[in-house]
Amino acid sequence: MKAQIQNDLKAAMKSRDNLRTMTLRGVLTAVTLLEKDLRREANQDEILQVIKRERGRRDEALEFARQAGRQDLIEQNETEAGILDSYLPAALTADELAAAIAEQLAAGASQMGPVMKALRERYGARLDGKLASEMVRQALAAKSG
Repeated sequence: MKAQIQNDLKAAMKSRDNLRTMTLRGVLTAVTLLEKDLRREANQDEILQVIKRERGRRDEALEFARQAGRQDLIEQNETEAGILDSYLPAALTADELAAAIAEQLAAGASQMGPVMKALRERYGARLDGKLASEMVRQALAAKSG
């Protein structure tokens, strides 16, 4: 995956796509920092986590840009988010997530930690952690109440 990002960066530089170049450089920098911390090459799951984190930063910046009414920053962050999305696997739908949570609860899980851990192990980068924790919380409340 890292090689694909590097190749896409070269193509973006050749086509003078500054926004794509800047976004991919940021991702590669974050991956390089991670690899220095790990003292080894990052695997695909770790790279996907870096991309998800970068995507989350774009969402946060987008929120601030909307509050400030800065159309230029809104467009820039939406474009960068789209670039990052092209590297991420399709996220779980709410229905798929609800079914997976129900399956975990039926298997006897009764606390948030074990359910979230099982979901993360099963779905990896496809899992939206914020949505999952909210749905697990609701499901546990409904089960106990």
